[in-house]
Amino acid sequence: MTTDTDAALRAQLDNLVAHEAARQRFYAVCRAMDRLDRELLAAQFWPDAEVDYGVFYKGVIGGFLDVAMGFQGSMRDTQHLVGNVLAQVEGAELAAEAYVQAHHVIATPEGNVQLLVGARYLSRMQRRGDEWRIAYQTEVLDWGRWLPIADRWFDDNAEMPKGRRDRDDLSYRLGIRTAR
Repeated sequence: MTTDTDAALRAQLDNLVAHEAARQRFYAVCRAMDRLDRELLAAQFWPDAEVDYGVFYKGVIGGFLDVAMGFQGSMRDTQHLVGNVLAQVEGAELAAEAYVQAHHVIATPEGNVQLLVGARYLSRMQRRGDEWRIAYQTEVLDWGRWLPIADRWFDDNAEMPKGRRDRDDLSYRLGIRTAR
């Protein structure tokens, strides 16, 4: 192979690695929110990362961790699903957009409601050394629904294994790992 071919293949491989790193970071952010895993959430961001979620929170990652864990923890259950991920790599910087659908069950005095949100995470990631992490993130809401629910099926099927919102969830016991 020629040197030009080697360089082109290396650039393609670096691009694929960056794209996969972005996907894994988004997946891990969602898992951290759903399992209320503060340590996992923190590990997706550089310690000096900035977060801008409008009136919900704007500032450095440390304060966001408290707000996010409190907000997500106030709900009976949540599930965040990542869809389309687009990423543009420029050297050690990566701009990425991930579509997210989030399902939340919230207890209200009138009964349980489901908050459904369609959003996009817009992130700037940086490679420092050999590692990609989030340096900046915001969330753009595209739609939302607040729906009363009769949640009998879940409760009536108590014999089925249920997800937990902590590290006692079966996924942790089976040794499923995410980017730390």
